[in-house]
Amino acid sequence: MDYVERYQARLSFNSNLVRVDGRRKTACFETEDADGNVRTEEKQFDMLHVTPPQVAPDFLRDSPLADASGFCKVNEKTLQHPDYDNVFALGDACSSPNAKTAVTIRKQIVVVAGNLLVNKEDEELPLVYGGYGACPLAVEKGKVVLAEFGFGGKLMPTFPLKPTVSRKLYWFFKTTVFPWLYWNGMLKGKEWLAHARKKH
Repeated sequence: MDYVERYQARLSFNSNLVRVDGRRKTACFETEDADGNVRTEEKQFDMLHVTPPQVAPDFLRDSPLADASGFCKVNEKTLQHPDYDNVFALGDACSSPNAKTAVTIRKQIVVVAGNLLVNKEDEELPLVYGGYGACPLAVEKGKVVLAEFGFGGKLMPTFPLKPTVSRKLYWFFKTTVFPWLYWNGMLKGKEWLAHARKKH
């Protein structure tokens, strides 16, 4: 939160952008309170960074595989559909309550692949997904906070360094290591670093 305060950024969660007037530098948001009441609010901005709502594609949302949110319903640990035992889902398509990032998929794919192979033999699924996700947040030129977290926002740092501190090392990871892993590993189906946990 140091950077939020330093940059005097105003965070606005649970808001949905409905209109932007660039000339007037205003943005119109719909905000829903805890009781489900929706109000419209217009805000001034100097710079606007909005995260679009994550939604499942229509073909999935309108299928019997979807849960109420529209994503493919899964057991958050095994990533198997509770009603169709031959269906597994991961990444942006599944209902697992975690961040939908590339590193999340890296951790989920080893669970899905291993469990799919065992499921063919009608055996108990041995692998579980622990909820790990990460997002390298560039907070200034040359520095990144490597946000690594699990279900419920629990911190799950990979490195023995304080995870809430920005570092030049993480900038190097974000600009050099992660792109290389993405293009030369993930997109080619190679995974050297992600390992699945077995059920206890």
